[in-house]
Amino acid sequence: MHVYRLHGCTVASDLQFHLPLTAGALPPELTLRRSPHLPDVDWEPEPDELLTRVWDETRRVRYVAGRTQQGYRLRFVDLCDFDLSSDLSQATWTTAPGRDPGLAAVLAVGALMAFRLIMSGHLVLHASAVRARGRGLAFVGASGMGKSTMATLMCADGASLLTDDVARVTFDGDDALVAPGGTESRLRPAAVPLTELLGSSNATRATSDGRTAVSLPHWTDGSVPLDAVVIPMPSHQQNQLGLTALSPAQALILLGQYPRISGWVDAQILDRQFNLLADLVERVPAYLAVVPWGPPFTVETGRQLLDALGWAPTSAHVSPDHNSKIANWG
Repeated sequence: MHVYRLHGCTVASDLQFHLPLTAGALPPELTLRRSPHLPDVDWEPEPDELLTRVWDETRRVRYVAGRTQQGYRLRFVDLCDFDLSSDLSQATWTTAPGRDPGLAAVLAVGALMAFRLIMSGHLVLHASAVRARGRGLAFVGASGMGKSTMATLMCADGASLLTDDVARVTFDGDDALVAPGGTESRLRPAAVPLTELLGSSNATRATSDGRTAVSLPHWTDGSVPLDAVVIPMPSHQQNQLGLTALSPAQALILLGQYPRISGWVDAQILDRQFNLLADLVERVPAYLAVVPWGPPFTVETGRQLLDALGWAPTSAHVSPDHNSKIANWG
C-alpha cells in the first residue's frame, strides 16, 4: 500500500497515484484496495438511490453514482467501478475486463476524490490552483478551457502548483483555503509544447487517458488562502488579455456551470454545494479572463494576468529572462 496526502486527506492505496509518498504516522482516512470481485454488470441504482448520472452526446451513460447497502457506488461505464463504505473510510476498485488499471488510478485521483469530498460536505471546484506572488489563485472551468495550461504557464514563471483538476475549499473566518492536491499538470496533446518553458528537471509521463503529465514545482506547506478565482476563456482572435471583475451573483452563476462532478440529482447535495459556492464568492473576488491562445504561448500571458489582478511581484519572483520564453507550437 502506498500512502499519500491529497486534498487534506491521508490516503492508503494499492494504486500508484504519482504523488509524493507520505512518511508520517497519521492513520489513513481513506483506504483504497482492488476488489476481489468482478464488476456487477447489471447494477443500476433505483430512482430513490440515484445520486448523479451523466450521459454522453449519444445519450449513453458515461458515469453514474448511487447509494448501495454498503455505502456508495461510482461507476464509469465500461471502465471501472468504485465502491465506498457509508463512512467514506474504505473503498474498492475494479476495472472492466481488458481495461488498464492506470485508468482507475486517474479516476481515483480525480473523480473518486472529488466524489468523496463532496459527500463529506466540502466545496469542490473543477479547478487548477497555484500559489503565485505569495497568493492563491484558482482557474475554474470545464475540461478543455485551459485550467491546467494556465497553471503550467504560471509555474514556468515561478509559481507553485497547489492542485490540478480538483480543488477542495474550506473556510476559516473570512478566508477560503485550498488544500494541496496533485503535483502534476495533466496536459492535452495541443498543450504539450508548454513543457518547453519548464526546466529539464520537470519530468513528463504519458497517462492512461491519453494526456501528458508534467511534474511542477508544488506547494506542500498546508492549505493556502484563495485570493482570486479566474474563469479562463481561451481566444484565438484576442491579442491581449482581458480581465472582467464579476459580481458575487455573476460569479455564483458562472462557477456553478463548471462542477467537477456534474449530473447531481440529490437535492441535499445540490443545496449544500450551492450554499458553499455562495459563501466562496462572498469571500473571494472572481474574474472572467479572455486569454490569447497560441500558437505561440509565452509565460508573459500569466504575468499579464497577475499584473491585471494588481498583485505586485515578490522578491522571490523569477528573473526577467523569462520574458523570452515562448513555447514552440509549430
